[in-house]
Amino acid sequence: MPTIKNVCVFCGSNHGLDPAFKRQTIALGESLAAHHHPVVYGGGKEGLMGTIADATLAAGGQVIGIIPTFLSEMNLAKDGLTQLIETATMDERKDEMLRQSDAFIVLPGGFGTFEEFTTMLSWSQLNVHQKPIALFNINHYYDNLVAMMKTCCDQGFAPQENLDLFIDATSIDDIFTGFDHFHHQLPYKYTN
Repeated sequence: MPTIKNVCVFCGSNHGLDPAFKRQTIALGESLAAHHHPVVYGGGKEGLMGTIADATLAAGGQVIGIIPTFLSEMNLAKDGLTQLIETATMDERKDEMLRQSDAFIVLPGGFGTFEEFTTMLSWSQLNVHQKPIALFNINHYYDNLVAMMKTCCDQGFAPQENLDLFIDATSIDDIFTGFDHFHHQLPYKYTN
């Protein structure tokens, strides 16, 4: 597997109700900075998005924000980042996040976070990329989503092997152990 440098973090623009979400987000930012992994994220200043940026920067790390211009014009972009990239659309934002990143971590979040995760997962399934994706399943936040994906495979809508395209991690150590052992493998081959 190629060396992981930049790590994209998908997360909510709210903090959520469980205080563990914010605590673990801070710990993740500190860990990424300590291990010299620049963070790529959605460029926002609110919620867990702002928290991951603040924690990473405070620990001496680098943060690359990627935000659509219309959100920036709504004064939602975070100041003081290492770099802020504006895109024309949300889809271009995801394309740029993919281009800028070597791996993905999905923190708790809402519908937008789900969409970012499933986009990167489906692109992995289609062999658009071969990068590891970790769900940071803090306090079982993603248990139902993981169960639904297992049901999808059990019911024949995806091969069982596709469950290995993401890491179900309950700790920061689980994430990086999963990254270390990740091997992108599909049960079939796509030809270009």
